[in-house]
Amino acid sequence: MRLSSPRLLIAGTAAAAVAVAGGVAVAASSGPDAKPAAVAGARTPADPNAAVVSQAIGQSPEATKRFWTAARVRAAKPLPTPASNAAPGAVPQANALGAGPAVESDGTLPEGTASAQAGGTASTQAVKTAKQWTKHGKAPARTIGKLFGVDNRGRQYTCSATVINSKNKRTVWTAGHCVHAGAGGSAGFSRYLMFRPDFINGKSQGSWVADRIVALKGWTTKGDLRYDIAAFTVKKYKGKGIQAYTGSQGYSFGYKNRKYYMRSFGYPARALPSKKAMNSNRLWYCSGTTFGVNYGGGSVGLGMWCSMGNGASGGPWIYGMKGNGLGRIAGLNSTHSLRTLQMNSPYHGSAAVSVYKAISG
Repeated sequence: MRLSSPRLLIAGTAAAAVAVAGGVAVAASSGPDAKPAAVAGARTPADPNAAVVSQAIGQSPEATKRFWTAARVRAAKPLPTPASNAAPGAVPQANALGAGPAVESDGTLPEGTASAQAGGTASTQAVKTAKQWTKHGKAPARTIGKLFGVDNRGRQYTCSATVINSKNKRTVWTAGHCVHAGAGGSAGFSRYLMFRPDFINGKSQGSWVADRIVALKGWTTKGDLRYDIAAFTVKKYKGKGIQAYTGSQGYSFGYKNRKYYMRSFGYPARALPSKKAMNSNRLWYCSGTTFGVNYGGGSVGLGMWCSMGNGASGGPWIYGMKGNGLGRIAGLNSTHSLRTLQMNSPYHGSAAVSVYKAISG
């Protein structure tokens, strides 16, 4: 089944606030307004903000693993969730940012796992106030993890990220603000990036060190949250990519609608809007039907009712999850209203496709 076009944000770094109708406080975007999609048959001009920016990690795997001592892992602070002005609204699909052809793929089970486990369906109960996910050791928990990094100001932080099905078998999907400060060009990239899938109380399915990051120019040069999408690759272990050990989630980019049943996952330390503390050493989730949100300038993203805040940034929005825990990434935790339960994601259209193609080969 194909998705339609969503957009989401749950965030970590500050961006200039943008006022959008609806009175909802949300993280802002400072980039130029999105242009309407081209008429059928006409040629759509390339969006310069959707150009990819690639950065190799300067630290060696050994240096990164030495850096992340048990004490530093415990002390790392979840990135704050930015406020967002993305109000729910019926914006014409013709104005959707990055609308383009649909690109999709199923997820994969770890090597050696019986394919018979791929059947069944998962519950579709709506969960607005985040709950802990208790089924560890298998998907989806095995494919989702806690991301540790040091930002361009030297602060040690955590985000969330997901192993995504790819040709190179070692690609991880996350939010742009989880790997780059927003604006500042190459100087804004994070250092000492380490991904720990199925993280629970300090234990995980290994510690995987990032070696390359791909983000979008709209985020790295302008801090525009409509382009808050990124991915990175991790080093192989014993000649195999992370996907062989954890499995992977599939993806669905360029979908044409905004209403889908999805699940959002992450490692939040705070609930919003209540600001109540949460255990960020455990995986949490929300679920429900997404809706279109107005990012301003005709840009349509995705919204979902969910209380996950700081630290959940970069976690996946998974569509069509089966009983084996595999589905397709169609958005990510980027921003939150801070006043209501509304969480948002940038639309995963042609910009997401650009990131994926640049990192996954």
